[in-house]
Amino acid sequence: MREKVYVDRLFADYENTPELIDFKEEITVNLTERIRGLTSKGLDKDQAFEEAAAELGDITALADEAGKRKRNETIGQMYMRAKVPFTKRTAGGIAVASGLLLIAAVIALIALFRGTTGSVIYYVSAVLQAAACGLYAYFGLTQETSAHYAMKKSRALAYGIVCIAGFLGAGLAGVSFLSAGIELSVSIGVLAAFIVPVVCALIFLLATEPKRQKPWLKDLVDRDIETSMMFHQDMVDPARAARFGVASGGLWILAIAVFVAVGFLFSWQYSWLVFPFALAAQVFMTTSIFVKKK
Repeated sequence: MREKVYVDRLFADYENTPELIDFKEEITVNLTERIRGLTSKGLDKDQAFEEAAAELGDITALADEAGKRKRNETIGQMYMRAKVPFTKRTAGGIAVASGLLLIAAVIALIALFRGTTGSVIYYVSAVLQAAACGLYAYFGLTQETSAHYAMKKSRALAYGIVCIAGFLGAGLAGVSFLSAGIELSVSIGVLAAFIVPVVCALIFLLATEPKRQKPWLKDLVDRDIETSMMFHQDMVDPARAARFGVASGGLWILAIAVFVAVGFLFSWQYSWLVFPFALAAQVFMTTSIFVKKK
């Protein structure tokens, strides 16, 4: 088969992987279909072959790009599988935080089972829990992972303080209302006094957060964003959007009509089954209209 020989020669210098075999078969099928279409318009087989081959363009450049992306994805998967071990400092910090959290839970349970209300021990438990959460945040952010570099200690400390303040406010407000019997409005005021500055500080930290992604992950995210933008361009295409709107309107008008008809003629108990089928049809229609075929 002439088309297959031509495609095989194009990729003679490439490793014959399963992905490349599928790629070559797809190109061969497309090339054959194009030649058949050209010959039906009056061209002889040689002219049709030359024109179809010219229309393919530099197909090896596409193969190089596909190979490059495949290599990047493979490298990314290797990094994801390679777990970065905890440092002794991080392990020690997490151990201390876990100990504080356990102590807070134990003393709170002791006070609960003894039936003591309004006891200062609940406030001590809330403080210990807040401190544990702050330590978790600090040591978690200063630990390098397979996808991100470690955060600077000063910024991680700021996140830790924000966590302590937020959980401390929630804990004190909850204890004051549930155990000490303080009015709800006062407890809400205590919570607001902590939460408002915490939210403001958190917004500032997130807005000024530097990029800590490792290069392979950044490339993967950039490709995902590019794919998303291409899909968005299809979504805002006027012709496709109009076709989608008309088809969707007709689909749901038909679904409502069938729902009413089944309800009156048979039973309202089963008429609602129309809508799952309509939703499935909507998803299929969205895919067929907006997702480009290869």
